[in-house]
Amino acid sequence: MITWEQIEARVKRLNKLSTGLAREGVHWKDNLHDHPLLYVEQLAYLKAIRAALAGVETARVVLAKATQRNKEGGG
Repeated sequence: MITWEQIEARVKRLNKLSTGLAREGVHWKDNLHDHPLLYVEQLAYLKAIRAALAGVETARVVLAKATQRNKEGGG
């Protein structure tokens, strides 16, 4: 059984993952000419990082809202 404490811990982990993915995207975007990948490969990589970030953020928000609902006594 998953507890609310475990869900809160997941929210924290997802927040850290989100921050890391955002930093990765900024690092690559700011240094597109300083990597051994072809430009088209770099763009594909950035697209995948953005998609992963969007998914992680969606998951984090769902869990954060559920946690807030629980703390407010909404079940």
